[in-house]
Amino acid sequence: MTERPPASVSGLFTLFDDIRNQLRLAVTLTYVVYTVIYAVQTKVPLREALAEPRYQITAVCLVIAALSVARLIHGFRSNLVIQIVGLAMLIYGAFTLPSATLTEQMSYFVWTTVSLPLLFMQTGTGYGILSVTVLFGTVVNVATRHPPSTPETQQLWLSGLMAMLAFSLVGYLTMRFIERNLSLHEQTSGQLRAAQLDALTGILGRAALEAELQRAIDQALENRSALSVIVTDIDHFKQVNDLHGHGAGDDVLRAFAKRLRRNVGTSGSVGRWGGEEFLIVLPGMSREDATALAERLRREVSQSDIAGLPITASFGVASVRPPHDDLEQLFGRADERLYEAKNSGRNMVR
Repeated sequence: MTERPPASVSGLFTLFDDIRNQLRLAVTLTYVVYTVIYAVQTKVPLREALAEPRYQITAVCLVIAALSVARLIHGFRSNLVIQIVGLAMLIYGAFTLPSATLTEQMSYFVWTTVSLPLLFMQTGTGYGILSVTVLFGTVVNVATRHPPSTPETQQLWLSGLMAMLAFSLVGYLTMRFIERNLSLHEQTSGQLRAAQLDALTGILGRAALEAELQRAIDQALENRSALSVIVTDIDHFKQVNDLHGHGAGDDVLRAFAKRLRRNVGTSGSVGRWGGEEFLIVLPGMSREDATALAERLRREVSQSDIAGLPITASFGVASVRPPHDDLEQLFGRADERLYEAKNSGRNMVR
């Protein structure tokens, strides 16, 4: 079973994760638009374009962006590759500024300014700061080595550099806000998962198990679907503690819980109800199938040692009864059958 964080926390995570993914998509689309417009403006024949480095970079960027949008590549590495290629294209464009016309210089600053916040969104604040620093340093270096010669170009370069700084700050603050909230979600989810688990066995604890059972009952009654539960109890567990000590008893509980989880798998949820009593919730499973599973578990436990000790267990099985049933009634019926198995000699399924 996958433990669920509260809806408010889960919704917050989904919101920021969606925002991050949408911004990454915007990065690739920005690169595509930039390269298409640049290619249309230059009107260079394809054969000549492929022989020039700037257009080779553009072609590679277009391919990577298209693959990313099509979700044929994904993950941090592909985002980093896209960022490196896009940054290389912007850096190369900076070196061509001294020989570019005023319109071409203006186009460069516009698209570079738009791209700067997206550099943060693509790979996070760390790589974003590095990318922006390299790009900004390159533009300043070009401006120092080839100062603008006219008042118009001087004003353009000054405005462009100021816009780059402003948009970089916007990108950093936005991504920092997203990262902090994602980090908070991960921390909160980890704490919630720890609170839901039984400290000794690592499976669901009583409170989380009750919540899971209630959800399963509500869903079964609403959808008129099957739902079964198995209540199991280790036979003569007190003797294990008395003869071998509480440390051995804890080992038995951990090993027993692990064996239940392994055999139940994805069919249901396993939790510790209290003491040596465990509950298995089986959504969509009929009583006949649940009884067969309980019998398989009984044989598995009795035919091999648990934590080095010969152990047996008794099992009680019950299924939901529509149209009206509740947690106490369902668990009560399974618990009654468990004690029938106990009173019939133990190591049985009822």
